[in-house]
Amino acid sequence: MKERSGLLALDIDGTLTRPDGTVSERTIRVVRKLQQEGMCLCIASGRPPFGIRPMAALLGMDEFGGYIIGYNGGSLVDYSTGTVLYTSVLPDEAVPVVAECGRRPGHTMLTYLNDEICTEDASNPYVWISHMRNGMPIREVDNFLALPRPLPKCILTGAPDSMPALQREVAARLYGVADAYLSEAYFLEVVNRGTDKADALMRLLEHLGIGHELLVAVGDGHNDIGMIRLASLGIAMGNAHPDVRRMADMVAPTAAEDGLAQVLETL
Repeated sequence: MKERSGLLALDIDGTLTRPDGTVSERTIRVVRKLQQEGMCLCIASGRPPFGIRPMAALLGMDEFGGYIIGYNGGSLVDYSTGTVLYTSVLPDEAVPVVAECGRRPGHTMLTYLNDEICTEDASNPYVWISHMRNGMPIREVDNFLALPRPLPKCILTGAPDSMPALQREVAARLYGVADAYLSEAYFLEVVNRGTDKADALMRLLEHLGIGHELLVAVGDGHNDIGMIRLASLGIAMGNAHPDVRRMADMVAPTAAEDGLAQVLETL
């Protein structure tokens, strides 16, 4: 295995991407340069692996290799070979709770199967956000509970002001079975208990044979706190939630200011 000078773990939305969803040429340039100098790149996102691959190619993984963490830690994939190094799936008993909550007025639920987004409400605007981000087709199903299991994860959606209360309810009902946390103000992630980016990164560090003192991690959401705390240099974006910024060793400028490129240039 090629010797690495370190591991750089990057979130996508709100970190690599600007508010309009694009990645700046400056960011692409500095990330490629770090890889040329021996840094191993890992893109760690709540997106499914299918939705991460275009970003990985854009940043040079076709040339340099690297790793993908999808489903907020539920999947670890070697980009070059396609080898799945680790998976974690949602326990079956969590799915009825997700379906019951997702059928309430103002909410819906989605999951990912066979590179499709599966939902009971294909017209939901939050489902379309997932569609646009991941480039995956939407498949409307009559009965979410009839989908084949296990599922990699589920997402509950709704207006931002309604989601904190829903998060507390789902976390309490699934205590000891699954974890529920907000990756966006309108996305409530429901994943297998203990599944997070930090756990997947620990597995990757072991696979690479390097210690966490060589890990740099950058993110902006609550689902990034674990990897920011794990890293020897944990960086929060300026647009991150205050909880995330408090946990970080460094706060970068915002994504709108090309903050990721600015802070990576100092590396």
